[in-house]
Amino acid sequence: MLNVESAAANLSAERQELRYLIPLEQAQPVARALGERLAHHRFRGPAANTLPRPQHFVTTVYFDTPERHAFRALRAARPGEVLRKLRAREYYDLHPSLAELATDPRQVVRGQRAVWLELKFRDGTRTGKRRLDVPRAAVPDLLSGAPAIWPGSDPEVLREIRAFCAGWGQSLRADCLVHYRRLPWQDADGALRVTMDLGVEFFGPPVDLWRNDHALTRAHLGPRKGKLQRAIIELKCRNAPPPWLLDLLAAIRAETTRLSKFEEASQAVHAVPD
Repeated sequence: MLNVESAAANLSAERQELRYLIPLEQAQPVARALGERLAHHRFRGPAANTLPRPQHFVTTVYFDTPERHAFRALRAARPGEVLRKLRAREYYDLHPSLAELATDPRQVVRGQRAVWLELKFRDGTRTGKRRLDVPRAAVPDLLSGAPAIWPGSDPEVLREIRAFCAGWGQSLRADCLVHYRRLPWQDADGALRVTMDLGVEFFGPPVDLWRNDHALTRAHLGPRKGKLQRAIIELKCRNAPPPWLLDLLAAIRAETTRLSKFEEASQAVHAVPD
């Protein structure tokens, strides 16, 4: 039986992260092959959505200063340098099967008004993150350094995030958003997780980003600024990836990549030439 607590801890623990790009037409057969080897992952913690056959979506907000210091720091990083970035991530589920019964479009969406505020680091292929479950409305105060506390917040993680925010000489703010559908698979103890991201699109921050009372669905993000024309596969593993998985990726000639969704989105939103 899956140990929910240990599996959840492994999701945010330090681990190896490998990233690949594949053509969109390969996505469906690769998803079938992954489903034959790994269980489809679904969040089972508090307030989990228990309705059947959900489609999982992610909206991620990346933060930067008005002069885009965080973006420029990532672009200028030297090999071996530890990279850090701050993001807020909201997950929601879409239930197309409920559309015929719904009297309001929001009834086919299951989401929360909280986000995961994540301080992520990368050292080569090793990654990890420190994160807080934050009420969406509390994010601006936290970024500005104003006192903010809520039940269940981890003081140590809060201090780390505050220190990161204070280290730029300018206040951080929402810089760009990324929206995509996520297909996740995971082994029983969370030591291996594979995700496939489809329909990756880039947006500027909506004016009511922190004040609205609905999930951050694609329909609420405004005009699209750009789109990735391929699917992203990510392997997150505590140990070496299993041979069968590497063989699968080799068979479809998956392209290894260091693609950063933050960099891609920031370039699209600010129209920075490649």
